[in-house]
Amino acid sequence: MVSLKKTSLPDWWSASITNHLSQFTTIFMSTMLLTTLTALKPNQAVAETVLSCNIISGSQNLTNNAIASYNNHPSLNSASNKTNIGIATGSSIQINNLGIVQETGELVSALSIISGGLLAEYQQQGFSIEEANQAVLDTISTWAQLSADATSATVIASIKQSLLEKFGSDQAELINQLSDSSILTALAGLTSPSLETLGFSPEEIATVTQTAITPQTEGSFSAQIQTVIASVVSELSRPEAQAQLSALPESLAVELEQIRQGTQTPIASGSVLSFRFSLDNTGTSATSIELPNIQTLTESGLVGAGEVIGVTFGFPGEAEQTLTDTGQSVLIPAGQTLTLSTQVRVGETAEKEITSIGLNLQSGCGEINSVQSINLVPSIVVDDDPNSELIDPRGQVSGCAGELLADYLGFSVALFEVNSSDPTLSEPAGLTLLTTTELPDDPNNNVPAGITPNTQNSNPFFLTNEDEGQYSFLFDDGRGQLELGRNYILVVEPPDDSTFNQRQVRLTIGERQGDIVEYVATSLDGRPISAESEDTTVTGQIVLVEDAERIGLNLAVLDLSADICDAEEISITKTADRASAEPGDIVLYRIAVQNLATSPLTNFQITDRLPPGFSLEGETVLGEVNSNLVEIETTLTSERVVNFSANTTLEQGESLTLVYAAKISPDALRGEAENSATVNAQRNDNNQIVQDGPAVYRLNLESGIIRDAGILIGRVFVDHNFDGEQQSGEPGVPNAVIYLENGNRIITDADGLFSVSNMLPGYHTGVLDLTSIPEYELAPNLRFIERNSSSRLVNLAPGGLVRMNFAVTPTAAEETPEADSETSVTPDLQK
Repeated sequence: MVSLKKTSLPDWWSASITNHLSQFTTIFMSTMLLTTLTALKPNQAVAETVLSCNIISGSQNLTNNAIASYNNHPSLNSASNKTNIGIATGSSIQINNLGIVQETGELVSALSIISGGLLAEYQQQGFSIEEANQAVLDTISTWAQLSADATSATVIASIKQSLLEKFGSDQAELINQLSDSSILTALAGLTSPSLETLGFSPEEIATVTQTAITPQTEGSFSAQIQTVIASVVSELSRPEAQAQLSALPESLAVELEQIRQGTQTPIASGSVLSFRFSLDNTGTSATSIELPNIQTLTESGLVGAGEVIGVTFGFPGEAEQTLTDTGQSVLIPAGQTLTLSTQVRVGETAEKEITSIGLNLQSGCGEINSVQSINLVPSIVVDDDPNSELIDPRGQVSGCAGELLADYLGFSVALFEVNSSDPTLSEPAGLTLLTTTELPDDPNNNVPAGITPNTQNSNPFFLTNEDEGQYSFLFDDGRGQLELGRNYILVVEPPDDSTFNQRQVRLTIGERQGDIVEYVATSLDGRPISAESEDTTVTGQIVLVEDAERIGLNLAVLDLSADICDAEEISITKTADRASAEPGDIVLYRIAVQNLATSPLTNFQITDRLPPGFSLEGETVLGEVNSNLVEIETTLTSERVVNFSANTTLEQGESLTLVYAAKISPDALRGEAENSATVNAQRNDNNQIVQDGPAVYRLNLESGIIRDAGILIGRVFVDHNFDGEQQSGEPGVPNAVIYLENGNRIITDADGLFSVSNMLPGYHTGVLDLTSIPEYELAPNLRFIERNSSSRLVNLAPGGLVRMNFAVTPTAAEETPEADSETSVTPDLQK
């Protein structure tokens, strides 16, 4: 809060402007987004506006210059407003913060008030912006886990232990150096940022912050806060300040109990806050104020996600007025106070981090601005087990998108040893033998105390709905279970009748630093380990449990969350309107895609590969969901490969039906015509790709009236003159065996002849089996060298006839006859 002061003018200006000043002054009050970034977090900013005054002909020229940057980026934006104003001698306006209240007029969230002080304290001690944000949430969560009767010494010890577990050894020195008194004082709301949110003046803040809270081992921390605040309130003179500070302890107690009961009601998106200011005219002259309109307030004065929805103003004892869209001039008599209340609807807030929203009012020249802001604390969920003071949350099994499952009954989580003979280290062996624990603990039976939810350290551990799918395992360092390089396989097993798939994650023990043991978790099914990241390999930490009852065993707790997805997320089937067809027919194919996942599916991509000789009839493609036609985009990537795209959404159990026609050409291959289809789609909850297929349909393609099958004929004969052709007197050889390329076996008849009908067109190979006619051998061919082989290659035209002959000679054949002048043939081995 800063006072509005009369501008001090140089002496040489005074004489020239005195006669031009009027009785009253018009002072411009504007709202300006602050520009010198002092970020509380990367998405919060506070800035300052540079003002300069220039007195011209009895009026004052006000220039607002703003320079903004975001998250240390070098981009600059500047803007300026110039408004001629006059200042009457003796006028002085002071802007005071009256605090922020809820729409009902009640005090805003007490946790939101104290979070500002905690945030400033952690940053001042050396935490980064992000670390301070997480430390505040962890501090509030730890405080809420303790009973309402916990002493301040217990509270501060638990908070520091929780911070050590959260940030590890890297920040251990910084955490140990944190001031106990400073943290406890911030928790009580007795720090400058918290008091500024309540609307305290600088003088009031100076009075309150002289008090500090120190750790005590007796009496509850809640009672200690009430006692300290009661003594501070007596030193305040303003009734409003006394009332607000007095209400803070009770509000804190209520909100902490709400967190314990799981019914926390923090300020959230849609909440309406009222930022209240007072404009006090402490001068001797009445002053006219130009109030900004709602649009100006939203665009120039609002910091953070929100929207100004209304502005009211008025004088004490009078009815409040509503500010119009065009702004309004208001005359403040000397010694009077104008109250200004701006209603702001909170915009979208973060789920796991503190966000901020504020309003800045600025008027006149010099240091005369006023800023009110409040931190919005997200919902905090804690483990309500009073015996649990370890890691929270523990390992948890959730759905594909990180959501809680509707029913955990029948699910189990188990730790297995790794089969040492498996080079991939992905095959589970026997269950890991874990040390038995108990809860509650009997100190006289030498059984160490356990932790929730797996109080007996059972392996496997069966999940329950009460624990919302959480599990825990305690390793025993005395058994070497935390040795460097040791491997385990964590198996999440769904019930037998479940639609979910099993998860297997390999855990590899890493380096140890103090009480922290690193491990590497690797997904063995190729899916991301959790919905928070697409990584299939993550690095985590196992924290040694600091407990006197376990210290001899050096037990350590494992905390690893794993997502489990549907075993079958999508299915595709393919059918047709007939089982057999002929060339020239048109076949209607039907593809059905069903969503089997627990999440809606979208962005369907179907690929269909048609048989040879089949072609798509493009105008026949239709798609349908729930009896409603959907648009199908068709793309041909080749003559036989068709892609269908459907930009539609299927809820669980719904189906997309796609129908199209394909025409069969005369050159289609006869016999079994097979085509296959696959589908890809995208889950809405985690954007992962799901797929199924191929779905295969086989159709018997018959010849019909168009026949292209041919006939193969041939003979095996005794070739006396070795010309490869059968002449008169060259007999056929019966019972000779010929093998075709498809394995078919053919035997010649009594004349050495053979034939095969209904053969598909194309190249065919036949081989003469000489062992079937041992008294014969292959006859040499004196005309064509390529025929000196026991195999023959022929090309059968569609519907044609082709001949395949084999010439043989007796193994005890006579010498080759000499050629006479008429029948003599000169061998030409080059042919």
